Amino acid sequence: MNVETSYSGSTAVAVVDGRIDSANAKDFDEELSAIIDRGVSSLVVDCGGLNYISSAGLRVLLIAIRKTNEAGGGLALCSVPDHIREVLEVSGFVRLTKVFATADEARASFAK
Repeated sequence: MNVETSYSGSTAVAVVDGRIDSANAKDFDEELSAIIDRGVSSLVVDCGGLNYISSAGLRVLLIAIRKTNEAGGGLALCSVPDHIREVLEVSGFVRLTKVFATADEARASFAK
Protein backbone atom coordinates (compact mmCIF):
# COMPACT_ATOMS: atom_id res chain seq x y z
CA MET A 1 0.00 0.00 0.00
CA ASN A 2 1.15 3.49 -0.84
CA VAL A 3 -0.56 6.81 -0.06
CA GLU A 4 0.32 10.04 -1.86
CA THR A 5 -1.38 13.15 -0.51
CA SER A 6 -1.93 16.64 -1.88
CA TYR A 7 -3.34 19.52 0.14
CA SER A 8 -5.44 22.57 -0.68
CA GLY A 9 -6.53 24.53 2.37
CA SER A 10 -8.61 22.32 4.66
CA THR A 11 -9.08 19.72 1.92
CA ALA A 12 -6.72 16.87 1.08
CA VAL A 13 -6.69 14.19 -1.61
CA ALA A 14 -5.09 10.90 -0.61
CA VAL A 15 -4.34 8.63 -3.57
CA VAL A 16 -4.18 5.02 -2.38
CA ASP A 17 -2.43 2.28 -4.38
CA GLY A 18 -2.18 -1.44 -3.68
CA ARG A 19 -3.91 -3.49 -1.02
CA ILE A 20 -5.29 -2.55 2.37
CA ASP A 21 -5.56 -5.55 4.66
CA SER A 22 -4.88 -6.54 8.25
CA ALA A 23 -1.12 -6.48 7.60
CA ASN A 24 -1.07 -2.76 6.77
CA ALA A 25 -4.36 -1.33 8.07
CA LYS A 26 -2.52 0.24 11.02
CA ASP A 27 -0.20 2.05 8.58
CA PHE A 28 -3.22 3.23 6.57
CA ASP A 29 -4.84 4.48 9.80
CA GLU A 30 -1.67 6.37 10.72
CA GLU A 31 -1.52 7.95 7.24
CA LEU A 32 -5.14 9.15 7.34
CA SER A 33 -4.86 10.29 10.97
CA ALA A 34 -1.75 12.31 10.14
CA ILE A 35 -3.60 14.00 7.28
CA ILE A 36 -6.56 14.88 9.50
CA ASP A 37 -4.26 16.02 12.32
CA ARG A 38 -2.82 18.63 9.91
CA GLY A 39 -6.15 20.45 10.11
CA VAL A 40 -7.85 18.74 7.17
CA SER A 41 -11.61 18.54 7.64
CA SER A 42 -12.48 17.41 4.10
CA LEU A 43 -10.69 14.32 2.87
CA VAL A 44 -10.95 12.72 -0.56
CA VAL A 45 -9.64 9.15 -0.82
CA ASP A 46 -8.82 8.33 -4.43
CA CYS A 47 -9.22 4.57 -4.79
CA GLY A 48 -8.19 4.33 -8.45
CA GLY A 49 -5.12 2.24 -7.64
CA LEU A 50 -6.71 0.22 -4.86
CA ASN A 51 -6.69 -3.52 -5.63
CA TYR A 52 -8.20 -4.87 -2.41
CA ILE A 53 -9.62 -3.67 0.90
CA SER A 54 -10.37 -5.92 3.87
CA SER A 55 -12.67 -5.30 6.82
CA ALA A 56 -9.64 -3.86 8.64
CA GLY A 57 -9.29 -1.26 5.88
CA LEU A 58 -13.01 -0.48 6.01
CA ARG A 59 -12.67 0.11 9.74
CA VAL A 60 -9.93 2.67 9.07
CA LEU A 61 -12.21 4.45 6.60
CA LEU A 62 -15.02 4.43 9.16
CA ILE A 63 -12.76 6.06 11.76
CA ALA A 64 -11.66 8.69 9.22
CA ILE A 65 -15.30 9.39 8.30
CA ARG A 66 -16.10 9.99 11.96
CA LYS A 67 -13.07 12.24 12.51
CA THR A 68 -13.70 14.39 9.43
CA ASN A 69 -17.42 14.69 10.24
CA GLU A 70 -16.54 15.83 13.76
CA ALA A 71 -14.20 18.42 12.22
CA GLY A 72 -17.10 19.86 10.22
CA GLY A 73 -16.16 18.36 6.87
CA GLY A 74 -16.37 14.79 5.69
CA LEU A 75 -14.77 12.04 3.68
CA ALA A 76 -15.51 11.24 0.05
CA LEU A 77 -14.27 8.43 -2.14
CA CYS A 78 -13.50 8.66 -5.83
CA SER A 79 -12.29 6.56 -8.74
CA VAL A 80 -13.51 3.44 -6.99
CA PRO A 81 -12.95 0.25 -9.04
CA ASP A 82 -16.09 -1.85 -9.56
CA HIS A 83 -14.91 -4.73 -7.35
CA ILE A 84 -14.16 -2.31 -4.48
CA ARG A 85 -17.46 -0.48 -4.99
CA GLU A 86 -19.27 -3.80 -4.62
CA VAL A 87 -17.58 -4.30 -1.22
CA LEU A 88 -18.58 -0.76 -0.21
CA GLU A 89 -22.18 -1.36 -1.25
CA VAL A 90 -22.49 -4.73 0.51
CA SER A 91 -20.94 -3.33 3.70
CA GLY A 92 -23.15 -0.22 3.67
CA PHE A 93 -20.36 2.31 3.22
CA VAL A 94 -22.14 4.01 0.33
CA ARG A 95 -24.69 5.23 2.90
CA LEU A 96 -21.95 6.68 5.13
CA THR A 97 -19.97 8.62 2.54
CA LYS A 98 -20.30 9.92 -0.99
CA VAL A 99 -18.65 8.24 -3.95
CA PHE A 100 -17.61 10.29 -6.99
CA ALA A 101 -16.15 9.49 -10.38
CA THR A 102 -13.21 11.91 -10.02
CA ALA A 103 -11.21 13.69 -7.32
CA ASP A 104 -12.29 17.06 -8.77
CA GLU A 105 -15.97 16.15 -8.33
CA ALA A 106 -15.31 14.94 -4.79
CA ARG A 107 -13.39 18.13 -3.89
CA ALA A 108 -16.15 20.28 -5.37
CA SER A 109 -18.75 18.54 -3.18
CA PHE A 110 -17.10 20.05 -0.11
CA ALA A 111 -17.29 23.58 -1.50
CA LYS A 112 -21.10 23.52 -1.34
